[in-house]
Amino acid sequence: MDDTSILLTKIRKARRVYLIGNGGSYANAAHIGNDLLSCGIKAYTLDAAFLTATANDVAYEDIFARWIETLGEAGDLLIALSGSGTSKNITRAIRAAQMIGMHTHLVTHYLHGRDMQQSEEDQIVLGHELMRALKNGRTA
Repeated sequence: MDDTSILLTKIRKARRVYLIGNGGSYANAAHIGNDLLSCGIKAYTLDAAFLTATANDVAYEDIFARWIETLGEAGDLLIALSGSGTSKNITRAIRAAQMIGMHTHLVTHYLHGRDMQQSEEDQIVLGHELMRALKNGRTA
C-alpha cells in the first residue's frame, strides 16, 4: 500500500487530524491542513502565536508535544511532515501522540535518498493526492 492509500485510510478513521512540521514542512502542513478542511476533514495546525509563545516559555523541542498533550485524544491522527524525521520537536510530538492513543504518520523522504527540497516537494504532492482522492470519494 502506498503512502497516499495508508494516509487516506487513517484520515477517514480519525476524529481529528493534527499536522506538524518545521520550516517548509510546516508551510506544507498548513497547506495540506487547509486542503483537508476543504474536503470536510477536521484538520488543525498550530498558529504562529501559540508556536512562538511555547517555544519562548517552555522549549522549542516541546512545541508540538505540548499542543498534542493538551488537545489530542485517542482516535485522533497526527501527521508529521519532516525532511529528516529526526527533529526533537517532531519525535517528541509523535511519542506524546502515541502515549494518548492517537494514530501517527511520519512523512519523510529525506531518509530515502531524497534531498531536503525533494522531500518537501514530495510532501505537497502527497497532500494534493490526498485532496484529489477525498474529493473524488476514492477509498484506500
